[in-house]
Amino acid sequence: MDLRTALLLPGQGAYRPGAFAGPVSAPVTDLLAVVDAVAAEFGHAPVSPLLTDADAADGRRLAETDPFALQLAIYAAALIHAREVDLREPADVVLGHSMGEMAAAAHAGCFTPADGARIAAHRARALEHTAADAGGMLALTLPARRATALLTAAELPGARLAVVNAPRHVVASGPEYALGRLAALADVLGVRALRLTAPYPFHNPLLATAQAEFAAAITGIAERPAKRRLYSPALGGLVTEDTDVKAALVAQLTCPVDFLAALRDLQTYGLESVVECGRAGLAELVRLAVGCRAETAQRWLDGRTGEGTAGTPGAQAAVPVAALAVPAGPAVPAMPAGPAVPTAVSAAGAVPVAGSATGPVAPGPATAESGPAPVRVTEPASGADPTPVPPADGDVLATLQQVYADRLGYPVEAMDPDADLEGDLGIDSLKRMEVLSTLIDRFGLHHVADDARFALQSTLGGLARLIDETGSTAGDVRADG
Repeated sequence: MDLRTALLLPGQGAYRPGAFAGPVSAPVTDLLAVVDAVAAEFGHAPVSPLLTDADAADGRRLAETDPFALQLAIYAAALIHAREVDLREPADVVLGHSMGEMAAAAHAGCFTPADGARIAAHRARALEHTAADAGGMLALTLPARRATALLTAAELPGARLAVVNAPRHVVASGPEYALGRLAALADVLGVRALRLTAPYPFHNPLLATAQAEFAAAITGIAERPAKRRLYSPALGGLVTEDTDVKAALVAQLTCPVDFLAALRDLQTYGLESVVECGRAGLAELVRLAVGCRAETAQRWLDGRTGEGTAGTPGAQAAVPVAALAVPAGPAVPAMPAGPAVPTAVSAAGAVPVAGSATGPVAPGPATAESGPAPVRVTEPASGADPTPVPPADGDVLATLQQVYADRLGYPVEAMDPDADLEGDLGIDSLKRMEVLSTLIDRFGLHHVADDARFALQSTLGGLARLIDETGSTAGDVRADG
């Protein structure tokens, strides 16, 4: 059996407001209508506006106010991306990460899209009924063995190793107080820790009551043999005609997920390329874990069409990929440099790692896959300060992404142009001001250093446009000086 290409459907962290904003294709419309109908069955408002309105609530807000809608939106987005990719070039195998296993099973034909949405809704309702305020999740830049030893030594009731994503990237789950103590301990040890936006302590026995309600609720949903090859990380193998997929989906609610082991197993089948059906950062985790080619659905589609169509995954320009893109995750996704203050940013299984536990990896030579090259600087005369040479307008955004990634220890792919710097990426106002000082030097913006617009920009895309607008003025000042 030769499984060279895989579709990877992510779970927590894959949601992006307005991911399908603008005119949408018929398949997108149909799937959104299906999920909206299921939401109505459960007495909830349509979730399609979350995916078609660029001004919709972000993941952190939904995790706090409407986790039911968030989970249905994640399911819908993953399924839409998978369908769009498969319409161009079907992959050899489908797999899901954490909650993404529900969408993966539906895409593989084990459930209809509507029944898959019902499974996601029943899971969300069971969690809503029994697990409110049960806890959350914390990403750590540690090998699984060291993370387990740390959790054991810390003696934190309820805290468990929940996800193993890569050789030095794991996620723990547990009660709020336990995660707070774990984050503080990680800080003392120089281990990067990042609080995720996951609304519950997934893959933890704390969810046993929710698991029982979930299992009972989906008993009557019809399950069919997979129509294509499906790999289940929860089961640790390929799904067969005898596999009880529903049972696996129920079990993973309280059982840990070894995504790294799943990837390594798929490599024995010849895995070479992975397309992430969303932007939770898993693409870079795949590269980090097993070294094979991996990219987001948007990037994959853009590479095959030359240009995207509004409302499809190809509509958005691909984000440059650096040494760790994931945004890679998990929410991709990103671990800030230095001791971390727990901050809600990405999703449970998809937060990226940047370098070792003590510092980010130094960027290597730029390539097509590694992201933009460093900004050019003119050679200064002896004793003179170097004069910044800003990039061409088309490169401003790419340069901003690299500056933020290098300055904060984030992977470049985490630097989504439309992501809220604080709400989505966990970059607080103090850290933004620190980076802004770097940008002032890099782009020669000293003449507008006091311009409040720079400090108030909430996205990299907005900041790039502002720098473009002031670029000619900056050039005149440098020339006159």
